Amino acid sequence: MGNRILISFLPILIFPVFFFLGDAGAQTKTIQVGAPFPDLALKNKLSPKDRKYLGVSKKTSIPFKEIPGSLFIIEVTNSYCVSCKKNVPILNKVYSRIEKDADLKGKVKVIGIAAGNNQKEVETFSKEYKVLYPIFTDLNFVAHKALGAPRVPYTVFVRKDKKGKGVVVSAHQGIFDSADSVMTDIRDFLKCDPSASACDFELK
Repeated sequence: MGNRILISFLPILIFPVFFFLGDAGAQTKTIQVGAPFPDLALKNKLSPKDRKYLGVSKKTSIPFKEIPGSLFIIEVTNSYCVSCKKNVPILNKVYSRIEKDADLKGKVKVIGIAAGNNQKEVETFSKEYKVLYPIFTDLNFVAHKALGAPRVPYTVFVRKDKKGKGVVVSAHQGIFDSADSVMTDIRDFLKCDPSASACDFELK
């Protein structure tokens, strides 16, 4: 009886390992730096505070193109990913510095997309790790697949051009070195104009 119970739980134990470690070859399929950012329809289960931060209404689905801003730091994450948890304090610092800077507030926004997580998992994760920025649920991996199913954490920097279309100006795999390095990148990316091909695209 004990052996049968152990075997029945093996798929549950194995799944997170494959999901977080991923396939090294699959990284070639992730969204390319310099490519248009897909107009994701993000499920709106955000708090009033988060909706105010993003400048969006209460409607159930939010197209990315409708979120006002010039530069977006979008982290694909998962509540059970150890490395993702280590990025939270760094992104919290980035969020706080942006909100305290009159030149950046409203122009630069930090967003999380929780691949494979439901609303309860996102809320628990946000509360436990004191996440300051909004995190959208992506229970069925729709957004995750649209970005090429990257290993998490995977962060893309998206710059909107003069027409409001998003362009990926940089991508980062794994844990950030520091909030200082992210802030330096933010100021550099705000200087570029994707519509004029004036961005120095890079994969970090």
